[in-house]
Amino acid sequence: MRKRDGKRTTTRTALGLYGSLLVLPTLVFGGLYWRELEKDFDRQRGEIPGRASTGARLIIEGMKVRLERLLEDEARRPFYQYAKLFLQDDELDDDLLVPQTSPMVRDRMPQGIQAWFSYAPSPDAPIEVFVGEETEARYGTVERLKPILEDFRRRQRREAPEKWLSSSESTEVEPVPLASVAVKIGYENDRECLIKCSQMIRGRRIPTTVSNFRLQFYLDQEGTPRAIATRRVFSNALFDDLPQEAICLLPLIKGFSFYQGFLIDSTWLLKDLPWEIEERLLDKDMLLRVPFRGHPIDVSSVFEPFDPIKELEFETADPAHASYSRLEVSINTDRIEERIQRQSERFFTVALMLVITLGIGMTLLYRSVRSELDHARRTQNFVAAVTHELRTPVTAIRLHAEMLLDGWASDPDKQKEYHRRIVRETDRLSVLVERVLEKSRIKGNAKKPEPGDINEIVATLTADLARAPHADGHTEDLVVELTPDLPPVWLTFEAITGILTNLVENARKYAPATPENPILVRTTPKNGRVLLQVLDRGPGVPREERDKVFEAFYRMGSEATRTTTGTGLGLHLVRIHAETCRARVAVLERDGGGSIFQVAFEPAPASSSGPSQGLSPERPEKNGPEA
Repeated sequence: MRKRDGKRTTTRTALGLYGSLLVLPTLVFGGLYWRELEKDFDRQRGEIPGRASTGARLIIEGMKVRLERLLEDEARRPFYQYAKLFLQDDELDDDLLVPQTSPMVRDRMPQGIQAWFSYAPSPDAPIEVFVGEETEARYGTVERLKPILEDFRRRQRREAPEKWLSSSESTEVEPVPLASVAVKIGYENDRECLIKCSQMIRGRRIPTTVSNFRLQFYLDQEGTPRAIATRRVFSNALFDDLPQEAICLLPLIKGFSFYQGFLIDSTWLLKDLPWEIEERLLDKDMLLRVPFRGHPIDVSSVFEPFDPIKELEFETADPAHASYSRLEVSINTDRIEERIQRQSERFFTVALMLVITLGIGMTLLYRSVRSELDHARRTQNFVAAVTHELRTPVTAIRLHAEMLLDGWASDPDKQKEYHRRIVRETDRLSVLVERVLEKSRIKGNAKKPEPGDINEIVATLTADLARAPHADGHTEDLVVELTPDLPPVWLTFEAITGILTNLVENARKYAPATPENPILVRTTPKNGRVLLQVLDRGPGVPREERDKVFEAFYRMGSEATRTTTGTGLGLHLVRIHAETCRARVAVLERDGGGSIFQVAFEPAPASSSGPSQGLSPERPEKNGPEA
């Protein structure tokens, strides 16, 4: 019991050290990593509203950049180019006063602009519309665009001039070539007048105020969105030295004023541009959409709405128009939760694999430690048993030899008795040494089995196995029962001899026979095999010990309290002999008490020369099939 408790203590100690050095740190690090994952999951969930706001801000900033770039490009365009013809500079001579075609007529219109326009403040002044090259195919004819601009002018006329000036007027005054202004204002109406007066305006400049572009948005009567950028150009400078009768110069003499600008493509501004920016700037979790239009209300999304018209600082006469074409950046939380779920599943999958690995490691460690402890215990038992077995015959040999040497036994009969004891103990010592060496000899030089009759070999060995009679002179402790007509099996004479000798010796050692219950040796067929069995009426073998008794050096109980002799090799040699014949060994419980040690042999084809030919130890062994 103490040894068993010591074994358990050692096993628990080894497992405890393994857990402390490997399992415990792994569990701690795994728990810390999972805690960090949970923090990261909470952070991702907490960042969802902020990410939606960031996405909306990116869309707004991207739209502002594109719109400001468009306004800057148009602000750099000289106001006198808003005409069919324009004069680049004021270098006038007889050949120079031939204006060029305006870029607004000959060039392609930039993306985002539907048309340029220019008109005087007078209600009956015509509106000039310029659509550039190939624009008509995209946006329609000039006649189609004029009604839109007429409607815009009527709306603008209703505004207070102070409001218009305060929101868009520029404080800078730009000196502009007078000839360019003259061509812009009156060249097409009175070309001959301008040519006659060209020398009077030569090299002169007129201070002109050009306002910043003003952005306006509204819905027309049909509900169509209109986005327009306008600026005012005027000059109050007076030129008294110009001839008053020159009608073409009157705008220069009395001052001039007109509005110009461009019609912004609302489809580009409110539909194409936001989704173009979305593809470039938003990540895969974000979605730009129109609220509640083609999209059901999604309770699993977090969204950030924004109004492009309001954010781009368009002026609206109707406050409700500022919310036209509202957009929103939404984040699908289900997609984020699915990603979190996948990360969690990967973590737990790895954790499960790690737990399985650690479990397997601990199981293997437990088995290894238990195996080493069992082996150490068997080795200890073997050493104790061999020591005891060697000491007994050596002591007896020495005692009787000293008695003979000292002359204590002078009687010839006594001397013969001592010599017989010395020879008997010497034989016992030789058997012990031979038993220890037999294991390695069988493993290294096992003979190949041949078909043979097991009954014939058992019958041959019976005389050698029979024990001397008891005191009454007629009782034996061994009974042999052989089933006739058994089929041949794979065997060798040496294997059957070793198996039967060790099993009978084991039965005599642990289950001494009586006249009523002798040791029974029998052969019998079962399930296609031939069984060689040795039955006794001993204490039996516990179920948990039945596989261990065939291991090397294994003996049940403790060597310190054992009364039987032996080294724990007998049954192990039985199994080795059986394996050389491809047979299986087992120990079973016998009805009425005791044990059944049996060896199951495989059937073999009958030999043409007889089943037992070649199995006698005096005859050379024939080659048989591989074991």
